[in-house]
Amino acid sequence: IVNKIMSGDETYLEAFIEGLSTLPHEVKRNLELMKDLDKSCSKKGEELLQAQQQYVELAQEKLSRVRVVQNPDGSVVGLQLADDEGSSAKRKATEAFIPTTEELFDYTYQPELYRKIRKLQEECMQKSDEKVYVAQQAFELIDTQVQRLDDDLAEMEKLLQAAGSFDTGVTAKENDMAAAQPTPGSEWILAKVIHHDLNTGMYELADEDVESSNKIMHLPEGQVIVLYPVEKLRSGDTVFAVYPDTTSFYQATVVQAPRRQGGGGGGMSLVMVKFHDDADEAGVTHEKAVPLKHVMLPP
Repeated sequence: IVNKIMSGDETYLEAFIEGLSTLPHEVKRNLELMKDLDKSCSKKGEELLQAQQQYVELAQEKLSRVRVVQNPDGSVVGLQLADDEGSSAKRKATEAFIPTTEELFDYTYQPELYRKIRKLQEECMQKSDEKVYVAQQAFELIDTQVQRLDDDLAEMEKLLQAAGSFDTGVTAKENDMAAAQPTPGSEWILAKVIHHDLNTGMYELADEDVESSNKIMHLPEGQVIVLYPVEKLRSGDTVFAVYPDTTSFYQATVVQAPRRQGGGGGGMSLVMVKFHDDADEAGVTHEKAVPLKHVMLPP
């Protein structure tokens, strides 16, 4: 059965191992590159810190030479800045005044050191951005293989089910929720399991639609899907979900992965979806919150 999903004489295991053969080398290369970038970024960061400390020390030294000018009665007239050649202060050194923030910045401004600090900041940001990019590449390399494995396992599960060789190890219990198809090819509706006969495979279920007065249905296993929380749902996945205020399943696209509502561990897990063909009069398809227990993978 496994060989049916492969071409020629190549088995699934052989093909999967072949696909993984270059993964360790590629991931190792990315991790080594991240390490080199981290060292380079750390070195630039140390240079930046030293330049910033030097700038602060020079500013403090210049400010220590500012003289406070007072009236005979002790009231402050203003400040008198020291006359430095490197200063960009626009007022005369002998003039006493109350400086603005901009004037104090001009007075302590060190052009060459300031440009050096800006350049180091840009280099540090560039190295950090490169690290993030390389880390994303490494993640995508691994995620691609994981997604491929998930897809292959799902395909193999279908083949095993078709051959009658797949055992889920799960037995439906009374009051379990299920998706039921009253007649072959009809839409799936929400129902509750009353009984499952393991010998015949037949289900006895109650329709969850209030208006149906809990209509009882007797259906074969092929027309019943017992609902269990779907694992590893991602944004963009296609699912079937119960449309709000109904008991019918419709095709939808996951917008946001499941999240538990409310605090603690007792809250209900909800998943945000957009139902297909559900646009309003303006042509906008709005997101809807659906309990995770009312979501299943496409049958």
